[in-house]
Amino acid sequence: MNRTQKMFMPIWQPFTLIPAETMIGSLSDEEERTVALAAHHYFQAKYESAAGESQRCLNSPCPEIRASALLLHSMANVGLGNAELVRADFAALTQAARQPEDEKMAAIYDALRYLLAVFFHTDGEIEPLREEHTALLPEGTRLYLLYAVAHALYLQKQYQEALGVAKSALMMAAGRFPSVCVYLNLVGSMVATNLHNVEQAADFFHRAWQLAEPEDYIQPFVEHHGMLQGQIEKYIRDAQPEQYDRISEKVMAFSRGWMKIHNPESVNKVTDRLSPYEFSLAMMAARGKSNQEIADYLRISANTVKFHLSSIYQKVEVTNRRDLGRFLNR
Repeated sequence: MNRTQKMFMPIWQPFTLIPAETMIGSLSDEEERTVALAAHHYFQAKYESAAGESQRCLNSPCPEIRASALLLHSMANVGLGNAELVRADFAALTQAARQPEDEKMAAIYDALRYLLAVFFHTDGEIEPLREEHTALLPEGTRLYLLYAVAHALYLQKQYQEALGVAKSALMMAAGRFPSVCVYLNLVGSMVATNLHNVEQAADFFHRAWQLAEPEDYIQPFVEHHGMLQGQIEKYIRDAQPEQYDRISEKVMAFSRGWMKIHNPESVNKVTDRLSPYEFSLAMMAARGKSNQEIADYLRISANTVKFHLSSIYQKVEVTNRRDLGRFLNR
């Protein structure tokens, strides 16, 4: 039976040289405008607004809109710390995926399954996307999935392959999918950092910030804060202290919500013990950087690094970098 189809995640449609709100206002369908606005507010880390806008479409008769709304509603509620609502949204997506309306919706549910598995660092091997499904997805969704693929490769420490995926996707997305390009540049920066290519990591980071700042899209930086290993602290903390304070506030809230889903049994949550600045410094120390290397990177003294690490060790009750790494990776 034929059905009316609408755009899945309309904010992932191509648009250039106009503000996101102008693009959203140009959408002719009210539900598409609503979920696009919810995504816009989520990228701005306005969790209450994103949750409220997306909730309006949770019972839409259109499955593309429902799937978009469930994704946005769940992620906004991660930031709000509402773990039960997040789990309810995940359950609704899982239930809908068992009986998809058609092949296109089967592809969308497969994409959502993959995205959420990568984002919440599901233990074990993540089942790959089905090629016959990806061919049915809109271009913007496919490009965002390439970000997820690069992120999954990063988690598996396959850094060169991850960098290749990110670069290839950026060539296709550049100038047309700004919100997707923010994520692609950030994963490129994460990978380049782990390949010890400081200049390339900085280039990716600055391109991400140049795209994100005009729209106030701080959420991608919130989500990737720890994996960026001090780049937010290096490039934003002193240059834009008000923005850094906002990002830090959201990092604390979102990290706590993320842990409730990723590892709800943990009683020693890093999010309750370390500030975002301390966490970034701890990540660099746990990855093997010396005090002097951290000092040079953050443009502070080695004694300041030593002071912070001593305080971090006390807070998390460890005595060396190896045990610190174990604590951070719980």
